[in-house]
Amino acid sequence: MQRLFFLIPLALSLIACGPSHEGTLTYQVRLDAKGVTGGTIADDRHVDPEDDQWTVFLSQARDALGEAPTQFKVTDARIQLYVPGSRNVGMLQDVLSGEVTAFLRASDSGAQVDIADIKDPKGSAQLDMRTTGNSLKPLEADLGRSDFRLGVRGSTTKTSTSDFEAIILLTLDVTAR
Repeated sequence: MQRLFFLIPLALSLIACGPSHEGTLTYQVRLDAKGVTGGTIADDRHVDPEDDQWTVFLSQARDALGEAPTQFKVTDARIQLYVPGSRNVGMLQDVLSGEVTAFLRASDSGAQVDIADIKDPKGSAQLDMRTTGNSLKPLEADLGRSDFRLGVRGSTTKTSTSDFEAIILLTLDVTAR
């Protein structure tokens, strides 16, 4: 009988969460001299209704939930330098330093939510970022219709006249409800 009392909070938390769908998506963000302002570098990419990865993720979520998802959460994030596609950059620290942040931005309103960060990333291998836990509520309509931007920003020693291109891979684990 006592064991049943221990299971009640677990059952209630599962009911409160409701059904969900999880997916992993990887996107490239190109950083180059055009994105340098002072000691900061930033750029983003547009994810639109023609994007195969996000469209498949939404379709799978719709199938799993029985309706279109209305809530989203980034549960994990990773960053990596794609060396074969980069030019004059061999490691993350060649282009990014200090606090490096991944963000999502609404295409229309410009509302932005920081989703993950990492301090002084080094090397070219995939590194775990710390998810912020920030609410994506301001972007949920944009995420639901596949019209948003995914980007990265951080400090840099590069200048607006430097000759380089860094292909940053951002891998996100996303839960849709």
